Amino acid sequence: MQNKIIFFTKAPEPGFGKSRLKGFMSQEQIYALTVKLIKENFYTAIDTGITVSIYYSGKKENLLFLNTGAKTEFKLQEGNGLGDKMFNALKAELEHSEKVILIGSDLVNITKENLQDAFKALDKTDIVIAPSKDGGYGIIGMKTAYNIFSGITFSTSNVYADTLKSIAQKKLTYTELPVVKDLDTKEDLITEELKTDSVKLIGQGEYNINYLFNEKYVFRINIASQLHLGNKQIEYEFNALKELEKTGVTPKAYSYTLCGKYLPYGSLIMDYLEGRPLNYDTDMETAAFLLAKIHNHAFTCKNLICVKKPFKAMFKECGEMYSYYKNWENREERTVEFIEKFFNIAKKLGLDDNLEKECIINTELNNRNFIIGGSKEKSYIIDWEKPLIGEREQDLAHFLVPTTTNWKTEKILSEDEIKNFLSLYERYGKINRKKLDKYMIFNCLRGITWCSMARVEYENNRTLSNSETFEKIKKFIGVEFLKYIYNNFYEVYDV
Repeated sequence: MQNKIIFFTKAPEPGFGKSRLKGFMSQEQIYALTVKLIKENFYTAIDTGITVSIYYSGKKENLLFLNTGAKTEFKLQEGNGLGDKMFNALKAELEHSEKVILIGSDLVNITKENLQDAFKALDKTDIVIAPSKDGGYGIIGMKTAYNIFSGITFSTSNVYADTLKSIAQKKLTYTELPVVKDLDTKEDLITEELKTDSVKLIGQGEYNINYLFNEKYVFRINIASQLHLGNKQIEYEFNALKELEKTGVTPKAYSYTLCGKYLPYGSLIMDYLEGRPLNYDTDMETAAFLLAKIHNHAFTCKNLICVKKPFKAMFKECGEMYSYYKNWENREERTVEFIEKFFNIAKKLGLDDNLEKECIINTELNNRNFIIGGSKEKSYIIDWEKPLIGEREQDLAHFLVPTTTNWKTEKILSEDEIKNFLSLYERYGKINRKKLDKYMIFNCLRGITWCSMARVEYENNRTLSNSETFEKIKKFIGVEFLKYIYNNFYEVYDV
């Protein structure tokens, strides 16, 4: 009698399966991943030269993307639960096969040699089984139909241990095969991409997720692009970091990819830097030093976006973001009144100023963009997702306005604190104070209109969401905060 491989799978369908990846990946991305894994594992099984039968649940037509050939049979899984279905499949195939191996369809890094070794191991033991890292198993085989599945609750972390108990109770022997891995969670994807289990979440923003791995590197995943660069966003950030590496105040970047093997997003690898976020009460001298290092850098990179009319570009961006809220059926009319007043005042200040004294700017500076070490020389600026060729006054204004300082802290800088910081910065570089004041107006508008857009996105189940962020979004487009912004920044120009 011949040997047989059972390819045990669920026919994929968009919107179903891999439920733990929802919220991180779109339905289309999850479906594409599922199809990719089914193909990889099926063709690995075929490569062994051993006959393969596909046991499936769902609709057979949803598996027709497989190039199966005439010898491959499709058989519908039968039984009341997963254990029952696996036993029935093994029992049916063992009626006309000497040895049968059953494999799952969402495993990674399975080789034909792994499967061939599993068949060889059945010469010496009753059962072969490959544990998975999540406490289950991905391969099981036997040469006699033993019901070792009865009484086991599947989809728990105890499945493998409970199966070994069942094997022992029946006084059977088994060979443990190398550990396999399936991809069910975001962390599964990341550890597989990095080929290490030493992975820890260290930060999640609105467009990126950062993981520490191997205790010394950061794996940065880009989910979306504010610059509308699509999957080229991560390449843009990588190029900026390589340029800024010469300043000594940014992380060293090593590599990037536009799309991972299984991860559907761009990512880069850079150094992990020890330190803490900036404290607006104690670290302003360090902030001035770091920002001046960036702004005074004589850049040579030709790949960064240069906005020749920055106020016009900011005004347009704000309008695009605000349009989501303006057209939203649940908008607050008082919020709309304030925002449109801010637009009118900003427009009166003029949009046609040309870019002067070009430098690299971050454009997104809040206190968590700073890593404060033991001294200013051991401190850094991180998160370079939106660098531009612009003017230092734009960066400084963004750094100082309440929509930035109050974003991740409860701090709003006083007029004296702002003046003191500017004096510290001017030790390293000259500031056009009039232009800075104008950028203050435009940066407040940018922060508020971004929040208005994000408020709508949160209503529609944003891919990356955060409850703390959502509370600040609601605060920043609330009437009390908007009144404060008007009184302290816009009122003087409202004539």
